[in-house]
Amino acid sequence: MGQPVRLRARIERAIAHDEDLRTFVIGTERRIPRFRPGQFLHLAIDPHDPSTHWPESRVFSIASPPQERTTVTITVSRVGEFTGRMMSLKEGDEVWIKLPYGEFMVGGEPGDTVVLVAGGTGVSPFVSYLAGMPQEGIAVRLLYGVRRPNLLIWERVLNDACKRWEDFSWTPFVEQGELPGSVPGRLTVAAALRQAGQATGLDRSTFYLAGPPAMIRVFESGLTEHGIDAARIRVDAWS
Repeated sequence: MGQPVRLRARIERAIAHDEDLRTFVIGTERRIPRFRPGQFLHLAIDPHDPSTHWPESRVFSIASPPQERTTVTITVSRVGEFTGRMMSLKEGDEVWIKLPYGEFMVGGEPGDTVVLVAGGTGVSPFVSYLAGMPQEGIAVRLLYGVRRPNLLIWERVLNDACKRWEDFSWTPFVEQGELPGSVPGRLTVAAALRQAGQATGLDRSTFYLAGPPAMIRVFESGLTEHGIDAARIRVDAWS
């Protein structure tokens, strides 16, 4: 795994999904260090002199697969002043990134079930995992919750993973509005347990949680109450 490095970079693509939601494909001045699905980067908007202190930045999970070493992809939701400024970034704008960071490593061993629970942009580390090389012998189930149908932005990548991965399926949950094939309402602990039970069983299942703090709390307590060992609950908590 690569050691964290600072890289001058430029926005290659800025994709507006919604007024408050963007995906950025970022090209770097040199090869991106190796990282694992689930890790994150620091991004700075203001100019940076490498001989001085690192400017104000925020962390974002990497959505691109580890095999991609010339660009890196992140999805950003407006949640404050810094991410509000990011909504105005356009192709060609310079940014600085540092990567990789984090201990939230997504993956499993043959015979396991990996249950991925994603709220909103929390799906990013799971997209990195599923867009990469398939892991043989692992059952993977993704529960992907969004507020509105237009925020279900990774449908193409996930449907492609269904074709490439031996035992993968995903279920969208939509809180507002209707979408064919989706489950109305919020993500539930019961749904996650059911997906695990239908695969290899709860004793071989590891649950990965990524999303808003309130969602994380509900799932941590709910899974624990159903006897899931803490070692099989992995959390990518948002601050």
